[in-house]
Amino acid sequence: MKELSEFLKETEFCDYKNLEIKKIADYYKYEFTDKRELAVKLFEFVRDEIKYKVGPWNKKASTTLRDKAGMCTNSTNLLVALCRAVGIPAGYFIYRVKGGESFGHIIPELIKSPLKKHSVHIICGVYLNHWIKCDPSTDKDLSSKTKHISKITNLVEWNGENDSVHDINPEHIIEIIGPLANIDYQMKKKPRYIVRKYIFRIGNYYIDFLRSEGIKINSHKDIELQFSEWIKDRKKLLFYKYKIMYKFFVIKHNLSYNFKKTWKHVKRKTF
Repeated sequence: MKELSEFLKETEFCDYKNLEIKKIADYYKYEFTDKRELAVKLFEFVRDEIKYKVGPWNKKASTTLRDKAGMCTNSTNLLVALCRAVGIPAGYFIYRVKGGESFGHIIPELIKSPLKKHSVHIICGVYLNHWIKCDPSTDKDLSSKTKHISKITNLVEWNGENDSVHDINPEHIIEIIGPLANIDYQMKKKPRYIVRKYIFRIGNYYIDFLRSEGIKINSHKDIELQFSEWIKDRKKLLFYKYKIMYKFFVIKHNLSYNFKKTWKHVKRKTF
């Protein structure tokens, strides 16, 4: 089937012919001969071995495997590569979501506000007689420390038969695109300066905070204050730099909003 053959090809970022990826793929292919079970085991490998971390998404699958860390795009790309390496067609589903809102209560306003209004969440699609979605992005450790705060970090269990993805509020999903055989064009996009310079750094400190302190947090209402205190003790200069940038962003956002509101009013009156 020509269409499915596209979902077995190597790409620049889905470099499944890499020796380390092949080594993992060959091991699981030898251990599990049933395709459905094999796909599930590869999913569990990525979910459990790749720690969630924010950072540049333009990494090859082999780099994610080497780093043992990555965000949703990286984990999904590695799972696609492993599936293709064992002969199982796999691709990508792109969720266009409402920026920070889609993460729910787990993200404090300090980090959420500077995010773009719309962003993407990329998950894996595996073809086992039909397309099935699965999302390996949240690892066991992070889930165990935070699932009581937000259901979006509940550990995703996948049986190879039904869709199994993170519990994103449907109201925060703008559209779902896929399955796609190649998203190299998406992965080549560079993060904005503010994201590279500040949000990735503060975001990873926040993830470290959740891994070490998350289990002690009783409610999402406590997150903002406790994280602020935690980061000030460790990276005070970074915290205050980010705080200034955050206040600048809020002022800029409010000015932009007021300008648009005024302009709409003027247009209605004029025309």
